[in-house]
Amino acid sequence: MDLNRTPSQIADATAEEVRALNHRTLDPKAYAQPGDVSDVANAVSALLQRLPQALEQMEAGLGALAGRGAIRMDDGTDVQDRVEAALVWLADTREQVQLASSAMQKATSPLSHMGGLWEDDGADVEA
Repeated sequence: MDLNRTPSQIADATAEEVRALNHRTLDPKAYAQPGDVSDVANAVSALLQRLPQALEQMEAGLGALAGRGAIRMDDGTDVQDRVEAALVWLADTREQVQLASSAMQKATSPLSHMGGLWEDDGADVEA
């Protein structure tokens, strides 16, 4: 874990890795076995479980900046109004991610019991 990067750099790297995953799995054949789907689902589940804390800490960081008067607006709007709006939407996002995390955990349950066919199963499986 490289903690010598800024929070923005870490978030950007995370977004780029998800982008790479999306590109790599455009072809469904990227998943050679059910276990591959399960492994990715478990990793995405872990990501979703960790995001609420990141969002909560963004809320705290924004609140601290606002509390010290360290924010200005470049569009002439009221700082406090915009901070409050951002905090509401961050909290809403956190709640929605928690719901997504719960759903993803449910998806990983059946996936964890799936395996590929044995060669002697006699089933013709197209690659």
